[in-house]
Parts: sequence; C-alpha cells; structure tokens
Amino acid sequence: MTPPQTLSRPLAKRVASLAALRPPPDCPPTPPHVIDAAVDALARGETHYTDRPGIPELRGWVARHLHERWGLRVDPSEVTITCGSTEARYVALTLLTEPGGAALCLGDASLIRGPLQLLDGHIVEQRVDALRLLYLRPDDDRATVLKLLQQAQTTDWWIIWDISFCAPDAFHPAQDTQLAERVVTIDSLSQGLAGWRLGWMAGSAAALRLRAGKQAITICTTAVSQWAGLAWLETGATK
Repeated sequence: MTPPQTLSRPLAKRVASLAALRPPPDCPPTPPHVIDAAVDALARGETHYTDRPGIPELRGWVARHLHERWGLRVDPSEVTITCGSTEARYVALTLLTEPGGAALCLGDASLIRGPLQLLDGHIVEQRVDALRLLYLRPDDDRATVLKLLQQAQTTDWWIIWDISFCAPDAFHPAQDTQLAERVVTIDSLSQGLAGWRLGWMAGSAAALRLRAGKQAITICTTAVSQWAGLAWLETGATK
C-alpha cells in the first residue's frame, strides 16, 4: 500500500459519503424561463469567473430578501453565493469551529457531521465547555432554540441559522441585535433548481472570512447557474 493510500483510507472511514447522507431529491423540472435565462447568459459570454462572492445582482437579491422578510440589515458584500448549502455549511463549520471543539445540533446531525470530523470536533445536544457553535434550523424545537439563544448572549458562540428546505418562518436569531454579528444564515435553491448547485451564506462579523474560505475551495460558483438562479428568484420563487 502506498503512503497516500495509508493516509486516505482512515480518513475515508471517518468522513461519510455526502451522497449517502441524504435521500435522492424529488427534483422538479427546471422552469422554461430559467432555462432561457441560462441560454441568454451563455450568449452574453457569461462563461468565466464571476466576482468571487457571486454576481452583484444575486447577492443584492439575498440582502433585500433578508431585509424584507426578517428586517435584517445585511450588505450585499456580506453575502457569498455558494455551490449549494452543502458548501456553505462546510465553509462555515470549518472556519467557525476550532479543532476539537463542539457544535450543538438539535436536529439532523448528518448535515454537519463530515466537516466536524475533519476538525476532530464533535456534535452535542446540550451545553458543554467545548461548545463553540450552535447549528440551528427553523424546524427545531422553538422553546429550546430560544433558551440556547438566550445563553448565547453571554458567550462567544457562533450561530448558524440554516433555513434550507424549511418552511417560511417569521423568526430569525439575527433579529436580536446582541447576536446579529455572530449569526450566519444559510440557504439553498435546490427546492426549485436541484442540480444547479446554488446556495448562499450571509451576515455576521465573519462574512469576509467566510467569503475567503469559499474562494479557497471553489473560487466562485458557476456563472450560468447564478444567472439562472436570479431569474428563478426574481419571478416569484417561494424562498
């Protein structure tokens, strides 16, 4: 066995296949106007790298969406378009959780297990001394979420608010001004554009660091997908 094989096999055992963690999605057909937008983008020559955090038009949509739905003030410069919510979770978790640290998750831990294993981190369901981050979703038990957020006011915990594949909700942790700079919002466009690999992460004092982390992994999200996603969102897609 070669040295690379010796090193890679233990790692492969620790990190599960991403495809095995989630059931195959029920993919709706791509709307014709979205396909037209992608074709138009190709015809315009949108075939190269975009701004590293994403095209300004799409980042602007996300910033407006956060303000209109939850009253949050997020500048487009604090928005990064990602290759789906999987990449957003990976970047946020690996940059905001210290090696050996703990992340608290109330729901489906399979969404965050892989990145934490790379850091020798662990997932907990209640407060521990090594806790560095809360991974929360709108479908988590609300009373427990509120209790944790109250505790977070007196700590330095980061908070990931993952709204991907969740029903619309009027509540958002960043509505609390004491927490806003430590809340990273993550979402996916796969409900309507599965396979186009589009998601985003936004907000927090770490926004520029998260942007740099995404750039180090994939440089930028595919230009054609971004223009297609913008067309889908601007024509009334429910997000």
